[in-house]
Amino acid sequence: MKTTKVISKYLAHYAENLSPWLDGFSRNNPFQRCVVIPAFDESTYFIDRLNNQAPDNTLIILVLNCPKTCTPLQRSNTLKVKEHLLDLGQSIWQGSKDNAVQLIQTPSTHWLVWDITGWNDITPIDTFVPGVGYARKLGMDSALLLFSQNQITAPFFLSTDADALLPNDYFELPSLVNQYTQKERTNCSGYIFPFQHDYLTNSPSKEESNTTSIAASIYEMSLRYYVLGLRWAESPWGFHTIGSTLAIHAFHYAANRGFPKREAGEDFYLLNKIAKTGTVISLKKPVITLSDRASHRVPFGTGPAVQRIQQLDSIVNEFRLYHPSCFEWLKLWQLAIPRLYTQPLTVSLIEVQSDVEVCEKIHGILLALNIEKAINHSRKQSKSADDFYRHMLTWFDAFKTLKFIHTARNKYLPSLKLCEWIQAIELSNIPFITQPAPSQLKWIQLTENLSQKDLQCKINHLSQHLTALDQSTLPHTSSI
Repeated sequence: MKTTKVISKYLAHYAENLSPWLDGFSRNNPFQRCVVIPAFDESTYFIDRLNNQAPDNTLIILVLNCPKTCTPLQRSNTLKVKEHLLDLGQSIWQGSKDNAVQLIQTPSTHWLVWDITGWNDITPIDTFVPGVGYARKLGMDSALLLFSQNQITAPFFLSTDADALLPNDYFELPSLVNQYTQKERTNCSGYIFPFQHDYLTNSPSKEESNTTSIAASIYEMSLRYYVLGLRWAESPWGFHTIGSTLAIHAFHYAANRGFPKREAGEDFYLLNKIAKTGTVISLKKPVITLSDRASHRVPFGTGPAVQRIQQLDSIVNEFRLYHPSCFEWLKLWQLAIPRLYTQPLTVSLIEVQSDVEVCEKIHGILLALNIEKAINHSRKQSKSADDFYRHMLTWFDAFKTLKFIHTARNKYLPSLKLCEWIQAIELSNIPFITQPAPSQLKWIQLTENLSQKDLQCKINHLSQHLTALDQSTLPHTSSI
């Protein structure tokens, strides 16, 4: 009953106004599952791939969208996806307004296709905002509405991207999660699939492929390094936040008011919210392969990050990663939190770290985050130490954790150059990254004159090592 009430409230007050378009959508046989995919300026290849992979009782909700900077050619390319679907099958249902949405049946599956590419000519929905965040929200809101009408039966909605290569067992989520206890599954707000980047298939030339491979490997290393650091620090926010690797529970999606309508980062902010109302489980398998292509399609994320790394004159000296002590200080802060229910902040910090200078610096970081107000509020709202701890973790969420790391970096712990970071690994100076076995990688000196081949070899081996370390921590459960 609670689930129905929460979903109904969301659809009435916070969802996109879908009724003019999805009124009358009905099937005698409901879909077992759904996957939501935003698409902009994509090849039609993903259509053929998904048609071959998705079981016939799957609904693929495809949201064709264009950002503010979209060119006429990019919009034309985006619309070719719908044209290709119609070539493969036929439209068996259309929305009642402007034909902005239609159900296309191909020989193997069904596609609910939203076309919001023409937003600059006509606003299709009164709450429209250009960007991938809106596209994901529109798709997930559509899934939620159909779920509430018993048109979709599975409560977890898959979220991925058109350029993601999905494993063959991707759609078998119920069987994948049976390894978890009933309690874990009952309170699960979302699953996160493991990932790897495709380093070789997206570049037209060997030279560009090598450059992209190095940049993508470095970017992936930085992602894994951050999450490994959070997990080692015992942060409840130690999970990846990549929109193409998610499965979100309908109740928790509605309870947290859905995807934010952002041009990027919508995945981070939704996960930050659903981890407060349930458990986020990072799966050990199956692995999704993500595109490593450089692009400007979103302000930040894989594409822009890879492009920025490619443009560096000296990757080993200009690309930087967080100082490992940032995570050591975070770990100390996490250990101090339970003590704050009955003790002052300064006393709690000195009990977990005898180095007065380090304590003073951590204290300074926390003051910059307005920690005293959070502590006082949490004490007033709590009847027990456990209540207080949960209140504090809810306040010190994934966003505050990132701000803690950034404040530490900006004030006290400058980020390391890539060459310095690798040297720290070689010297075993990063507590949560073990040194690769000698047989696995023969270290070579990083210099300005390092050849592209040697750099690629070194980076790829190190990337594989961090991937293995990340995998060794899975499955991982995050909750507060």
